[in-house]
Amino acid sequence: MADPETTSEFAQRVLMSDSLEEKLTHAPRHLILDPPSKETIAIPDTPGRPSHLLPSSNDGRSPFPSTHQIEDEEQRAILLHFFANHELLAVELMALALLKFPDAPDSFRRGVLHTLKEEQNHTRWYLKRMEECGVKFGDFHLSPMIWSHISPMESPLDYVSTLSLTFEQANLDYAKHYSEILAKSGDQKSAKILSKIYHDEIAHVGHGLKWLRRWKEQSQSDWDAWHKQLHFPVSPIRAKGKVAFNEEGRRLAGLDENFISSLRRYQSSRGRSPDLYYFNPDAEPAAAHPGWKAPKRLEELAADLEYAFALSIPSEDDLVLLRRLPSDQHRDFLCKKGLHFPEVGLLGDIDEIRKQRKLRDERPWGHASKELLSKKIGLELRGLIDESPIPSAICTSKEEALTFISNHPQEEWITKPLHSSAGRGNKRLLRDSVEVPKGDFLIEPWLEKVIEFSLLYQIGRPEEGGIRCLGLSRQEVSKDGQWLSSTSYPKPAVGLPVEHAQIISNQVMPCAKKKICRALKTLFEGHDYLGPLCIDSFLHLSEGELKWHPVSEVNVRWSMGRLAHQLRKRLAPDSPLTLTTCPPDEANAMNNGFPLGDPDQATARVPVIRF
Repeated sequence: MADPETTSEFAQRVLMSDSLEEKLTHAPRHLILDPPSKETIAIPDTPGRPSHLLPSSNDGRSPFPSTHQIEDEEQRAILLHFFANHELLAVELMALALLKFPDAPDSFRRGVLHTLKEEQNHTRWYLKRMEECGVKFGDFHLSPMIWSHISPMESPLDYVSTLSLTFEQANLDYAKHYSEILAKSGDQKSAKILSKIYHDEIAHVGHGLKWLRRWKEQSQSDWDAWHKQLHFPVSPIRAKGKVAFNEEGRRLAGLDENFISSLRRYQSSRGRSPDLYYFNPDAEPAAAHPGWKAPKRLEELAADLEYAFALSIPSEDDLVLLRRLPSDQHRDFLCKKGLHFPEVGLLGDIDEIRKQRKLRDERPWGHASKELLSKKIGLELRGLIDESPIPSAICTSKEEALTFISNHPQEEWITKPLHSSAGRGNKRLLRDSVEVPKGDFLIEPWLEKVIEFSLLYQIGRPEEGGIRCLGLSRQEVSKDGQWLSSTSYPKPAVGLPVEHAQIISNQVMPCAKKKICRALKTLFEGHDYLGPLCIDSFLHLSEGELKWHPVSEVNVRWSMGRLAHQLRKRLAPDSPLTLTTCPPDEANAMNNGFPLGDPDQATARVPVIRF
């Protein structure tokens, strides 16, 4: 009669066997728990598998069905294939933990054995259901991602932190979400499998939490202890599914409210190196004046407004640097509204972050060259698209401006510093009382504006679509040209008077999509710039006739109009959305919108959105 199998022998069989059936065979009822030992094993590059089931890296993305594809039986099988691979990897990682940590407490190892058995069951359930749907295990790519992230674990605390409290916690979201989706699609068999797995995963997360609390420093919160234990590239973001965040399941697993709320608002990259974002509204003067230092007033305004940039442009995989970090309360408030910060840091630490972090790219508010950030670029674009542009000139003195004005009949004029934004430094004047800015400036007639808007573009590489027109947002500005608000609409002419709508629909948008795109391609040849571009444009009255002035200014950077466009796409794609500001004491009293900035931290203005 053969000797009873020991824990280490069973784990070795599960980890290294090339037989799927053997991997999924439960431990014998009379399994002998090895006595504590300091002996361990080397980590294999991959677990043992039949050759056709070996996980491998993949340059492309593994097929993962979208929600609307779940109606198709084959697509449901692909979904189950994806989950089956994760379950089998969990089985193998649990076997690895038993072999790597033979001196762990007996009760811990018994808990791992119990969880391993349930993961074997999960795998079998998936395989059977896949076969019923006409798909065999191995028909699609098998990712090694979970193995590569967790197998280097150096302690039982690493194990519970990365597997139980990270990847299994994410399954609280996935299992519940897809059980409901599959039930709605009519696939009750698959839905029941996901539902059973969901309830098992609650216990698995609870097992990890129990041991985290036993091994952590008792002065630490659960969140801090777990967060500290994770090592790159694993971060708390991996503990959330890319579906609805399931607070109920986490409470059932025993996670406390601080842990749940901290995870709900947490964002960072899921793997790729982040792009670095920060708000530098002084990009134009900084480009023109070496050694530029923004005045305190501008820095305070930037600290108030930067949340609008941080919440609309970066993706969840990016890093945004702020002058003031958002409070936990404000982040929770925004999460409930459907907005999430990406990973955040302090702008004052930017030099250290550049040294320590692997960054894919830097994408501040404005990063173009001095030449592209000058108002000269707008004059060049006018010359390419407008056969009879309004009279304009670049001047360096009052005398040059007076000479230019004398050759034209217009009575009212406006001067603009070449490197400024948001109307700063603009001066409206009459022909006989010229007051000019310091340095070079643009001078042009003052026009009676009727409606102002921003044409939105993205300049990309040819393989990314080249130069694309994204639409327009309408602008409201003060009498001296200061920005007040931007509104993005699902359709550019909606809600306008008939005459305005006809010009926008029949003249502006066709030209914006074709002629201006061609002109921009010519203009940017030889310039090393990729990113956003916004053209300030407007309709105006001239001798009682409504006309379009195509190019007022070209902003080779982000703009408030572009932020409004991005926020509408995220929050209300089929409805208008307005981005504006208000005093801090008014921000919390809004009935048809909400503040993006934190009224408790703002010094002057709070960015808000209105629907």
